[in-house]
Amino acid sequence: MTQPGTNVYFRLEEGGSKRCCPSLTLTRVILLVAASLLLISAAFYFPAMAEVSDNFSVQDYASIASSITKFAATLFQSVAKQAGSDSNILISPFSVAAVATMAYVGARGNTAEQMKNVLHFSMDDEKINSLMGKLIQSAKGDENCTLESANQMYVAEKYQLLDAFQAVLKDHFGAEAQAVDFASDDTRTKINKWVEEFTHDKIQDLLPKGSLTSLTKLALVNAVYFKGKWMRQFVSARTQVQPFYLGSEDKKIDAQIMHDEADYRIGELFDHDARILEIPYRGKKLSMFIVLPNKVDGLAELESKLVSHNVLEAMYVNMWTAKMKIAIPKFTIQTELQLSETFKQLGMADLFDEKAADLSGISGKKDLVVSDVFHKTFIEVNEEGTEAAAATGMVMMTRMMIVEPPRPFIADHPFLYLIRDNSSKMVLFTGRVANPSQK
Repeated sequence: MTQPGTNVYFRLEEGGSKRCCPSLTLTRVILLVAASLLLISAAFYFPAMAEVSDNFSVQDYASIASSITKFAATLFQSVAKQAGSDSNILISPFSVAAVATMAYVGARGNTAEQMKNVLHFSMDDEKINSLMGKLIQSAKGDENCTLESANQMYVAEKYQLLDAFQAVLKDHFGAEAQAVDFASDDTRTKINKWVEEFTHDKIQDLLPKGSLTSLTKLALVNAVYFKGKWMRQFVSARTQVQPFYLGSEDKKIDAQIMHDEADYRIGELFDHDARILEIPYRGKKLSMFIVLPNKVDGLAELESKLVSHNVLEAMYVNMWTAKMKIAIPKFTIQTELQLSETFKQLGMADLFDEKAADLSGISGKKDLVVSDVFHKTFIEVNEEGTEAAAATGMVMMTRMMIVEPPRPFIADHPFLYLIRDNSSKMVLFTGRVANPSQK
């Protein structure tokens, strides 16, 4: 089965002017944490789409989902460059975007503009808050799969938050403030325990020792958990130990490769010399998409085009159904990231600058700065499905419909993958398999 999880954690601290001695510097911190079952700086509740009623248009929802997809591409590309070509990767852009949006609610001035640009938002703030909340609410499991997300907001005792900020996080994101003592390590244990329980023990110790201090004033946490079985499960007896090439014909390892032959949706990305395969989960609400370069060493070039060529949005165009043989490796990936530098590189530098950060929409004062952004993820893919804990452009087009029987889809070399909510078009998880034997 496939089982991914993610957590994102966002920590804010108080920032003030520096004095003569470093020890007198007062820094109030916001801490962001993203865990594989996402721990983002707040907890989200997701009602079914049928429960959500509003006056927003289909274009509005498409726009916000497109924003997350574009953010997913930029975030993955940055993380991939830092990780190197030999590393497996798993991130939840959905979780990271959720926690970043909660922080964006309190951002003002240039800080807000930077965040808006990086998150690819193109509408007014009221719409962003409402649509993000509703989009998150639409990502809920059903009788066919388990999909859960929750947000938590922890605030330092006696630290005052603006009523307006609390109202938006509670009404749109389901995150209600809980007063805690950040100076006590019991608070870190409490947050980690909540994440661990929510993600069915897949995400543990999200917050490392020393991540919370007496200067910490606000922590936003999001957790996401998904467990789904394939629409058509792989037969265990057909799983074989076969070569998996590590980006070169000369480097290979033995891997457990699953096999099937049935009707699947496939597509060709001619402009990128790659193919795409959709493997749906029961109920078809969610699917895993695998993007496989035609060349054994083609992944680096494909990743370099993710942003400039809108690969994650354009890849769904002109897919079709055909009976074919497929082979994909079993894999388990756990990723632990500190995203502060990544956020800065993407263009959100003000958040971490004591002099430039403007998060006055949180407390009414320019006294907060982001100290850390933690993200931890887990995914397991096997014959049954996936378990994970921790989402419209048409730049590319296929040149023609292929009518001859498609060649087998054999994922025996590095590839990209993502899990998408097909109703909202939201990318929940995305990553890279460079070596299925690595965990």
